[in-house]
Amino acid sequence: MNALCGFHLHDARATHGLAAMLAALSDYGKTCAQWTEGAVGLGCRSAAATNGGGAGRSPCLDRDAGIAVTADARLDDRDTLCSALGVPHAERSALTEGSLILRAWSRWGRECPNHLLGDYAFAVWDARKRTLFCARDHAGARPFYYAFPPSGFVFASAVEAVLAMPGVSGALDEATVASFLTGSGWNTTTRTFFKEVRKLPPGHTLTIEGDPFPGDGPRTRIERYWRPERTPAARPASDDAHAEELLDLYARAVKDRLCGGPVGVHLSGGLDSSSIAVLTARELRRRGRPPPPAFSWLPALDGETPAPAHAKEYALIDAVCAQEDLQVSHCALTPGDVLAVLRRDGAFPGVYVQMNEEAVQRCAAESGVRVLLSGWGGDEGVSFNGRGLHEQLLLGGRWLRLAAECRAGPHPFRTLAQVALSLAHPRLPIHLHRRLRGKEPRRRRWLIDPAFARRAKPLPVEVFRSIGVRRTQTRLLRSGLLSQRIEGWAASGARHGLEYRYPLLDRRLLEFALGLPPEQFRRGRWSRWLMRHALDGVLPPEICWNPDKTDPARIEPLFDAFAGAAPALRRILTARAEPPSRARYVHLPRLLERLDTDRFRPDRWFMPTWKALQLLDF
Repeated sequence: MNALCGFHLHDARATHGLAAMLAALSDYGKTCAQWTEGAVGLGCRSAAATNGGGAGRSPCLDRDAGIAVTADARLDDRDTLCSALGVPHAERSALTEGSLILRAWSRWGRECPNHLLGDYAFAVWDARKRTLFCARDHAGARPFYYAFPPSGFVFASAVEAVLAMPGVSGALDEATVASFLTGSGWNTTTRTFFKEVRKLPPGHTLTIEGDPFPGDGPRTRIERYWRPERTPAARPASDDAHAEELLDLYARAVKDRLCGGPVGVHLSGGLDSSSIAVLTARELRRRGRPPPPAFSWLPALDGETPAPAHAKEYALIDAVCAQEDLQVSHCALTPGDVLAVLRRDGAFPGVYVQMNEEAVQRCAAESGVRVLLSGWGGDEGVSFNGRGLHEQLLLGGRWLRLAAECRAGPHPFRTLAQVALSLAHPRLPIHLHRRLRGKEPRRRRWLIDPAFARRAKPLPVEVFRSIGVRRTQTRLLRSGLLSQRIEGWAASGARHGLEYRYPLLDRRLLEFALGLPPEQFRRGRWSRWLMRHALDGVLPPEICWNPDKTDPARIEPLFDAFAGAAPALRRILTARAEPPSRARYVHLPRLLERLDTDRFRPDRWFMPTWKALQLLDF
């Protein structure tokens, strides 16, 4: 687990800020390294225990060439990369990831991200070219934040490190705050909650050329190097051939993420997490190592029989564990976890933490795990549900195929109606669903302060029609929701000494999925069809062919823990002599009313209440 930081400043006397940035990254490890030359500085924190497969520490230097690199990286397919760079076989295992990135920059310059596979964020200073080059991997698995304060340019793996640099303002971005508090799609690939701090989007580079002296500012460019919409179509092949290629790429993606350790797996009983657990267990067994510990966010039963609505989730997890001889830890979320997250993260609002995952992180850290494999990213890639296929068939004039697809599903007329409604307006089916269920009006559910709501301008909401499988996948990848979650998990995982890795976001696997014919994702009643077909015989059949993705056994304990924390939260807020400084953004009387135990309704009010509490600085 690594974290990077650095700057390119107007004044070399301001370089003392690097120590403050490294101190703010203390969660990422005890090993600290830094390098400065004039007004340029690079730093890195690392936990040596998780650096396997050549991860090593940075910054890396080539003094003769005048190049320095700081990196938070884990590169895939190192042998192919080393061959392209002309690295002798005897030297490959000793090379750190930062050293490989330095050689890639020397060979390919600004095109080097197109030759790198894996999870990475890095910065390269080239003294001869007077260029600072920064890049983030295609999916955003490693965060990269930056700011342009009056003193120059600052970057880091965490928001708090950027804010630690003297001169970077901690003022909030009120447009982001308004969007967050109204649930109007605040996820973005570029903005944070702080006005001066921004994110480098996944699959982008940032280049600063020249010296940032006043009156002669540098040339700054932000460019996309990975364009999922331009992925070439897969060669024509049979269903079995596609399934075989998928399984081969998937196994390689898992194998590449087992360096370092100890390794654990997140297990929910779903298609994605279960397949990662199985492939991980088999690869470790092949290496003569025991299977990985598994962690579930379902609470332990302690000999009790699960409620009928929950029994299926427990049965699915048990089926995977029985097949692969896995030991699973059930990680119960407690009211204390809720309080801990709010107290810990209040200074830096907007960091996404799925509350159930807090319990998983705590259990994994207590078990000595340092690398946790997660199934996030499958819904946008190889296990995409085929959304947009029916609209694509309708608008493409393939009506017989559309009719056959609808007839094979469980509700043919409802499917056709949903297609027609979504083409009329993308959110019309959702609005009708809410109206029929009698949900509370949106303006009453959210807890934004009325005066702030009248003057605030939320970010514009991008609404798009799901017309075509490829188009829908690429829009989901670019929406910011996935990278927002990954950034939050990187921050919260670091506080527990955990590094997350996502096999289903492997670039090779994603590009394979984006090139597939749309019919591979949906066949009649089966969404995620190719993934199921490829894993048939690998997963227990009750998981492979389970059509239900609901998880009440996770949701209800979440509500219970939150309701259990509500009285303590209410006491904390009412006991203060003065309200929190950010209370000016929140409808505090209504929040306190909802935290009243007798009135609290988590099924309806959880997300608005949780967001209001996240924003407050306790």
